[in-house]
Amino acid sequence: MILYFSATGNSRHVAEAIATRVGDRAVSIESYKDEQHPCIAVDDSGYLGFICPTYCWGMPAPAVDFLARASFDVPASAYVFTATTFGTTSGQTTRFAADLLHEKGVDVGAQFGVQMPDTWTPMFDLSDGARVAAVNARADEWIDKCADMVAGCVKGSHGLRAVPTFAARLYYRFGLPTCEDTSKFTVDAEACVGCGLCARRCPTDAIKMHGGMPVWVKPSCAACLRCLHSCPKFAIQRGHKTRSHGQYRHP
Repeated sequence: MILYFSATGNSRHVAEAIATRVGDRAVSIESYKDEQHPCIAVDDSGYLGFICPTYCWGMPAPAVDFLARASFDVPASAYVFTATTFGTTSGQTTRFAADLLHEKGVDVGAQFGVQMPDTWTPMFDLSDGARVAAVNARADEWIDKCADMVAGCVKGSHGLRAVPTFAARLYYRFGLPTCEDTSKFTVDAEACVGCGLCARRCPTDAIKMHGGMPVWVKPSCAACLRCLHSCPKFAIQRGHKTRSHGQYRHP
């Protein structure tokens, strides 16, 4: 089983590509959202992958929450790996995931990183479609190689562009809460059509519809920007740069 968390499709794309290559299935961890203690079982000589994007050099909150809730039945003969998609550096995301899996009795044999468009548009500009397409084209070449390594049960760390652990822990501790702050979201009332897509797709249920408009009812969210990137009218913004930096969903 190849488990993944993906807000805009990058990590899902990686998971599906690897699953197809090894004849397995890619499963979103959000499918276990309503299970308090999901149990993940893997066959002898099977695969267990865990893939998520890098947020502030670490793991998104939904990914951490899932690994904290889940239990695993994974034989020693299984091939276990963690992987992350990232824009500039993978931080220590795959190691943090491996550490959490180790606490559940699962030892990780390989870690992979795939550089893809960074979807944190309060900082990164994705308005140049040709440039974004070029990044994804290079990523696809590397994803194919990663899939081959998984199929061959290759161990080790590959393509991570990591940073020192102490730096990753520090940035994650202080940077992620700032990114998770929902007070910086705004909605263009004239553009919003009240479709409710943002509320339905929010992985942390931080958005509710009131009077036909989305309202953030929690002080923090996953910082995934799925609401912004999925909005059909681009009515949701976070800060003053996101409008000019565009929307993104993996093709």
